[in-house]
Amino acid sequence: MTAEGEGEGTRRRTRRSTPADTPRRNSMSGLAGFIERQGPAVPLDDIDRELIRRLAADPRASQRQLAREINMSGPAVGERIARLERAGVIKGYTVAVDWAALGFPVLAYIPISIAPGADLAQILTDLRAVPELEELVAVTGTYDLIGRFRLRDHAHLQALLLESLWQIDGLQRIETFLSLGEVPAGELLTRLLDQG
Repeated sequence: MTAEGEGEGTRRRTRRSTPADTPRRNSMSGLAGFIERQGPAVPLDDIDRELIRRLAADPRASQRQLAREINMSGPAVGERIARLERAGVIKGYTVAVDWAALGFPVLAYIPISIAPGADLAQILTDLRAVPELEELVAVTGTYDLIGRFRLRDHAHLQALLLESLWQIDGLQRIETFLSLGEVPAGELLTRLLDQG
């Protein structure tokens, strides 16, 4: 109930609760089931760190080549790499792609607020079905999610917004931030491993 003053006296009015009155945590309460869980830190020695550095620099390096470079036997290097993979330290081997060369030079970051009471599972399913979505992360603050999208041009962005994102039920608010270009920060993996 809310009290509102009118003239000399005060009259009480009753107002029904609306979805907007529902605490924000309700809209995102099921998010824990969708977020990738982080495991505990894995103890690494100097050899593990050096293998990770070298594999990050050249994922195609053979175990024999790595063994020569760090002065170990091939089987010992193979076992260490297998252990790092089993522990989840090495999650996979990737290819660095020049998106502009592939015809997708535009990078857009789109923060998203989920409406209270919305079907979070369906929203995530719908977002994952958008082919341009490169990454989706849950965040704290004003927004609930931030998506990173790869696009061809302004018309592609327009189509993404009008035909895909704005069609998803339960999105309360979105904004669009266009990347002007990447400012290299240096070699993050090396910097963090050096802290090790």
